[in-house]
Amino acid sequence: LKRSFGEELNCSECQEVFKDPVTLKCGHNFCRECVCEYWKMTSPSCPICKADSAIFDLTTNITLRNVIEAYKKEVKKFKAESEYICSQHVEELKLCCIVDQETICIICQISRKHENHKCLPIKEAAQESKEDFKKSLKSLQDIQWKIIDLKEKYRINLKITHDQREKTEKQIKEDFVKLHQFLHEEEKNLLADLKKEMEEKEQKMRAMEENIIEDLTYISKTIKDIQQMLDEEDQIFL
Repeated sequence: LKRSFGEELNCSECQEVFKDPVTLKCGHNFCRECVCEYWKMTSPSCPICKADSAIFDLTTNITLRNVIEAYKKEVKKFKAESEYICSQHVEELKLCCIVDQETICIICQISRKHENHKCLPIKEAAQESKEDFKKSLKSLQDIQWKIIDLKEKYRINLKITHDQREKTEKQIKEDFVKLHQFLHEEEKNLLADLKKEMEEKEQKMRAMEENIIEDLTYISKTIKDIQQMLDEEDQIFL
């Protein structure tokens, strides 16, 4: 099968678009980091043809780097025009990586980034996701109705409490009005009784005072008469 232009710009090691592309003396191209990592695990040789190589054989492929930059710009422009095309491989997004939770193309699936990741067709993944969302939506709706019911109960209780407060306030005011009236009447009656009692006592005391004055007058007159008698001569006195 003919490889797409985007695949031709992929490193055979990381299956991603070349980053800092270098060319070995055998002519094969790799990411500088990828080939260096490969050589850490084996002897310096080409990962593809196994031709001997060395670190000083790595030559930056300026032409390939420029092509990649131009390719990325075109991909970015193309991506702006279509949201359903892989920006890296310019392939239609047909799969969904369950692990990374992102839509990918078929080439992305075999890349190192998504290696051993569970992937599903977009339609199937979307259906599963929708089912999960439906369950979550159902749970949230149940909670919503419970909250609405609780809110209504609190509203009713609040109204009952408010009505009870108004009723109690009204009853207290009425009771105190009656109490004030009763106390006012009691005060009036007590003052009237006190006035009557004091008037009776004053009347009795005036009568007693008059009696005392009369007694004093009689005693004074008697004393005066006795003194006059004492002043008389003995024959007259006797």
